[in-house]
Amino acid sequence: MNLYFAYGSNLDFDDWSEWCSNRNADPSCLVEYKRAYLPGFSINYSHYSTTREAGAANILPNKHGLNGTYGVLFEVDTDCLKLLDKKEGHPNHYRRKNVEAITDCGEKVEAITYISSKYDGNSHFPPSIMYHNLIVNGLSKRQLPTFDIEFSLKGNANYNIGFIVAYGTLKRGHEREHFMPGDFVCDGKMKGDLYDLGPYPGLVDGNGQVVCEVYLSTNLVDDVRSLDQIEGTNLNPPLYQRKLVPVECADGNLRFGICYFYNGDLQGHSKIIDGNWT
Repeated sequence: MNLYFAYGSNLDFDDWSEWCSNRNADPSCLVEYKRAYLPGFSINYSHYSTTREAGAANILPNKHGLNGTYGVLFEVDTDCLKLLDKKEGHPNHYRRKNVEAITDCGEKVEAITYISSKYDGNSHFPPSIMYHNLIVNGLSKRQLPTFDIEFSLKGNANYNIGFIVAYGTLKRGHEREHFMPGDFVCDGKMKGDLYDLGPYPGLVDGNGQVVCEVYLSTNLVDDVRSLDQIEGTNLNPPLYQRKLVPVECADGNLRFGICYFYNGDLQGHSKIIDGNWT
C-alpha cells in the first residue's frame, strides 16, 4: 500500500468520482488517510491543463524549506496508482515524485505526489473559478488553511509566507513579546512536553500537550533568521532547534508552523504538567 499526497482537484471526491465513472473505474480505491503538510514545496497555478482549458495547481520547491503545501494523504493500491497516473498524465503532463510529508499528528511519512513535467513553476495560468473552488472547499472542509492557494489565484508569490509558533517568553504579555514577528492569528495546542528552565521554558518531543500561540509571517525568511539568533540555533551545540509542527488551533483549524525545540540538558528541571508557560 502506498500513500499519495493530494493538493489539487483530487481533494474533491466528487470530481475524482466523476472522472472515474467516465472510465468505468471504481473511485473508492482512493482511501483518505490523514491531513498532511508537504514541507519545502509551495503551491501555485503554474500548469496549464488542456483538459480543463485553464490553469491547474502545481507545486515547486522553495529554497529555504521553511513553509510548504497543505493537503491530504490517501492510501492507494497498485491499481489506484495506475488510475492516478492516467488522470495526472504521468509522465508527460505531471510526473510522479517521491516526497516526505508530515501528518496531522506530526509523523513524517513517505508518499508520492505529482509535479508538472511541462512547466518550471514560474508561470501563472489563471484557473477556472470552479476548479479553484474544488481546492478551497477541499481544504476548508478538512479545516486546513487556504491563504496560500488564494494568493496563487491572484498570481502572487507565497513561498515567503507561513506560520510561526510561540510557547514561552515570546508570547503576548511576556518579556520578549516585542521580538515576536508576524501577526497573531490564534491560540493553539501542540504535542510535546514543556520544561521549566528558570527564566524561560524548553519544549521537547513528548506525548503531552503544550499551550501555544500562532503567528502569520509575510516575511518568513527574515523573521526566522531573526528568531534563530534569539533562540541560539547558531551556537555549538545549538540551544534550540527549529521544527515544523502541527498545531490544533482554537478556531478549529489545523496549522503547521515553525517552532523551536530545546536542545540542552533537562537534568534538574521540572516538567510543566499543564503545558502552559505563565
